[in-house]
Amino acid sequence: MKNLGGRKFETILIKNGLVTEEQLQQIARYAEAVGIDLYEAVLQKKIAPPDTVMMAYAESLGLPFMHFEDISVDEEVVVQIDPTTARQHSLIPVSIDHGYVRLAVTKPVIPDVADELRMIFNLPVRYVLCTPAELSAAMTKYYPRGAVRIDKAAANSTPSEPVVKKKVLPKEKKPVEPMSDEEMKDRLLKTFATFNFTVAAVYFACLYLPLARWIGESSYTFLSLGGIIGCAAAWAVWRGASR
Repeated sequence: MKNLGGRKFETILIKNGLVTEEQLQQIARYAEAVGIDLYEAVLQKKIAPPDTVMMAYAESLGLPFMHFEDISVDEEVVVQIDPTTARQHSLIPVSIDHGYVRLAVTKPVIPDVADELRMIFNLPVRYVLCTPAELSAAMTKYYPRGAVRIDKAAANSTPSEPVVKKKVLPKEKKPVEPMSDEEMKDRLLKTFATFNFTVAAVYFACLYLPLARWIGESSYTFLSLGGIIGCAAAWAVWRGASR
C-alpha cells in the first residue's frame, strides 16, 4: 500500500509504543507468510486495541479514522450499489460530500473497484477508515445476506401488464348436410340451364358477329367454344349453390 501519510505504519507503531522491534519483525514475517497486510497481522495478533491499530494505519495513509457509529450515513447513497459488491470488497458508501462519494472501509479499495464506483456514482471516491468489526456489523445491517439492490425508479413506476398474444384458432367448418331431393333437382336444373344458355349465347354471338365472319370459322367450332365456356359456367353455378 502506498504511504500517503508521510510516516510508515511500522514507524508509527514503534513510536507510539504499540510494538517492539522484535515483535514487529515477527509480525512482518507472519504477514508475509499468510499473505495479508501488516495492519491485518497486527490486528490478528491482538497486541493493541483495534481502534488504536486502525488509527495508526489511517495516519500512515493520510486518511481519517472514525468509529462507524460516529459516521453520518445517508441510506439513499447506501442502496445505490449492489450488496454483493459491497460485501465482496468490504465497503459501504455512506454519503456524498463536496463532490465525492465517501466510503467506509478498512483499507482503500483496488483501482479497478474505485473506477467502478466512480462510474456508478459519476463522482470520485474518498475514504474513512473504521475497524473491521464495526464495518462487519454495519455490513450486516445495510447489506444482509440475500439482499438485492432495489432500483427505486423501477420500483415506483407502475408495471405495465404483459401483452398476451391471443392464439388465432382456425374457424371450424360447418358440417355439410346432405341435400334433399328437392334441393338436388333445383341445383341440377340451374346447372343445366346455365350450360344450355351459355352454349347458345356463345354460338349465336360468334355466328352473327362480324369478327366471326371475318375469321371464317365453322358452326362446329362455335358450338365447341360454347360448350367449353358453358361447362365452366355450369361448374361455377354448381359450386356456388353448394355453399
